[in-house]
Amino acid sequence: MTDKAKLIRTIYLYLASLISLLFVAIGAGRILNTALKYYVFPKAEKGGYSQCDVQPPIYALDKSNLERVATDDQKIQLENLLRDYEQWKKGNSGDECYSQERQKNVVDALTMLIVALPIFGYHWNVIKKEKKKEE
Repeated sequence: MTDKAKLIRTIYLYLASLISLLFVAIGAGRILNTALKYYVFPKAEKGGYSQCDVQPPIYALDKSNLERVATDDQKIQLENLLRDYEQWKKGNSGDECYSQERQKNVVDALTMLIVALPIFGYHWNVIKKEKKKEE
């Protein structure tokens, strides 16, 4: 192998190791961040997820005023709308919403770790073997 090819290969190996190590660090950091927010600083998480605080535009709907002037079909639609709103509130507000976001963050971080660790390990082992051969 020529000197130029060895240099390019060495740069590639170190660069691949560095990038995969960065992903390992980011994944571990995100898991640590999520754990700290959940166990140590629970109030820090409450304002962070924007979808947990967003209300659909029907939150001020007054059912009693509408029922006096609504047709039977409109009353059924109103009941369905209010039922759907209650279902939405259960899944998108309070602890349920934070739990969904927390789990999503942990899954993303674990995926980074699962992918990046073997890549780092492989490239670093190749570097160590080459260093051993040179000595």
